Amino acid sequence: MIVDHVANNIRLAFNNSNDTTRPTKYYRLQIPLLWVCRNFRAVVYLRFFKCYELRFDRNIDRAVGGPTPYIQCLERFAGPIHLVAHKVRILLRPWAIYSGKALTILSRVPYNGCSFPLARTLEIYLHSSLSTEDATAMPLGAEANVSAFVQRIRQMAPMLNLLKLSGGIDPSNNSEAAYRLVDSLTTQLVQFVDRVELTHGFDRAPHSMRVDSIRDLTYLHSYFGLGSEQIMQLVRLNAPTLRYLSIVSRVETDLSYIIQDTDGRFVEYPYIHTLVLKQDTSWSIPQQYAFDGAVPFPSLRRLISSGDLPFGDGLVLFRGNAASLEHLRLTLTHELAVALLRHNVFTPISHPRLQCVMFKTPQGPRQVNFADNPEIVHLMLSIAPGAAVREVSNWSLNQAPRSLVLSLLSKHTSLQVLALPDVRLSIWDAMTLIKSLPLLSDLHSKAPTLDPMPEGITERNLVAYVTSNYSPIGRRFRCWHATIDNDGYLRDAVISFLLLAFACPNFDYAAFTPYTRDKFAGLLENTIDTTTYREHAPRLRRLLP
Repeated sequence: MIVDHVANNIRLAFNNSNDTTRPTKYYRLQIPLLWVCRNFRAVVYLRFFKCYELRFDRNIDRAVGGPTPYIQCLERFAGPIHLVAHKVRILLRPWAIYSGKALTILSRVPYNGCSFPLARTLEIYLHSSLSTEDATAMPLGAEANVSAFVQRIRQMAPMLNLLKLSGGIDPSNNSEAAYRLVDSLTTQLVQFVDRVELTHGFDRAPHSMRVDSIRDLTYLHSYFGLGSEQIMQLVRLNAPTLRYLSIVSRVETDLSYIIQDTDGRFVEYPYIHTLVLKQDTSWSIPQQYAFDGAVPFPSLRRLISSGDLPFGDGLVLFRGNAASLEHLRLTLTHELAVALLRHNVFTPISHPRLQCVMFKTPQGPRQVNFADNPEIVHLMLSIAPGAAVREVSNWSLNQAPRSLVLSLLSKHTSLQVLALPDVRLSIWDAMTLIKSLPLLSDLHSKAPTLDPMPEGITERNLVAYVTSNYSPIGRRFRCWHATIDNDGYLRDAVISFLLLAFACPNFDYAAFTPYTRDKFAGLLENTIDTTTYREHAPRLRRLLP
C-alpha cells in the first residue's frame, strides 16, 4: 500500500508538471526505498522496475550493446532487475540482426539460461534510417542470423505473449532484401506470441509480409499506411480468434475490407470485446458493401473511436451487440450525433448494459460549438439514466448559455474528468459543479474568475463564506488544470484555488504551463502570508508546485 501510494503520487506529480522530459528523474526518488528490509525491497522491485532496456550502438562496426546506463545504475542499487522485469525493450538497427552482431551481444548478456523469467512483453525498435550497408546486398547467412536471433530471444524470455514492433525501414532506400528480412523477423517472432502491435514505421514500407502463416492472434494493434493491404489481410485471417483490435489509420482507408474479404464474402469477429479506431483523415466511403443486416461484432463490449465512424453512417458497429456493449468513447461530430439520435442508440431498450460513455469533440476546423448544435445537447440529455458518463473532453461551450452548461453537466453525477479548454468558469460555478459531481477528480479549463461576487461578500470574508456554504464538497477532487491566456487573470486564479482548498479537502494540485507556474507560485506564496490566509498556511502550501 505504501509503495502504491508513492508510485501514484510520483505519477500524478509527473503528469501534472507539464514537463516534457522523460520521468527518469522521478525514478531516482524510488532508489532510497531499496535500502530497507528484504521483503519490502521485493515489493519495490515488482512495483517499479518492470522494463529492462537493451540498446545497441548505431555504429555497425562496433559490436557494442547491452543494458542502458540507467538500468546499469539501478542494478548497482537494486540488484538483478532482469529477474523481475515484465517488459524487455531492445533498440537496434536491422543490420545488427542481419550481420549476426546482435546475436553476439545477446550471447554476452551476463545471465545464463532464462534471463527474463517474468517478461511477458517484447518491444523491438528498429532505427528507421538505413546506412549504406543496410541498403546494399545482405551478408551471407542473413536469414540464418535472423532465425538465431529469434531463438535467442525465445531462450531469454520464454513467457512472452505480446510483441511490439516499431521503427521499420525508410522506404526511400528501397532495399528489397532489407524488406524481406524485416518481414522474416516479424513473421518468426509472431509465431511465439498471441498478441501483436505493429506501430510506427511498419505502415510506411510496402511490406510483403507473409501473413498467411500468422494465425490465432487474440490481440492486434496496427497502423494503416502504405502497407495496409497486408495488415487488412492479417486482421481478416485472425477474425475467428481476435478479442482486441486496434487500428490507427494515417491514410484514407476503406475499412469495409475488414468485414468483407476481397471476394465480397462477409467476415465476422465473434469474440472481439474491444475495438479501437483512430484516424488522421476521414474513412473512405465503402464502394461495395452488401451486408446491411450483418452483425460483424456481436460480442463487442468496448468501442473507442477518435473520428468519424466507418462503414458509411458507422452504425454497423452498434448492430447486434445490445446484450454486450458497456463502454463507449467517441469523438462526437454533428453528423454522428444526428445518426445516434436517429437510431436511438442510447435508449435503455437499445443498449441496456451501457455503463460508461465518454465524449469529446474534435478540435481545429471541425470543432463543435454547443450553440450551433442542438442535436448534441439533445443527445447528451437523452443518455439513459443508468449510463455512467465518466469523462467529457474538449467541448466547445464558450457560446453556450451558462444555465445550459451547468444543467447539462450536473445531470451526469458519475463524471470523473471534465475538460472544457475554451471555457472560463467563475469559482462559484466551479464549486457548484464540483458539489453536484461527487466523483469528479480532474477539471481542465481556463483559469477561474471571482466574478460575479456573491451579494454582500467582499474579499475579507470570502473564506468564511466558502466554509459555511460549500465546505466540504468534492472529496475526490484533486487537480485543476488551468490555462492562463492573460496575466490579468492570475490573481483571481490564486484566490480561487485558495478558496477551493477550503471547500475540497483533497484538492492538491493546480497545474499550469511552466511559464505560468513560476508566476503562480510566487503570487500564491505572497497571498498565503497575508492575514486572511496565514493561519491556514500548512494546508494551503500543498498547492505550491
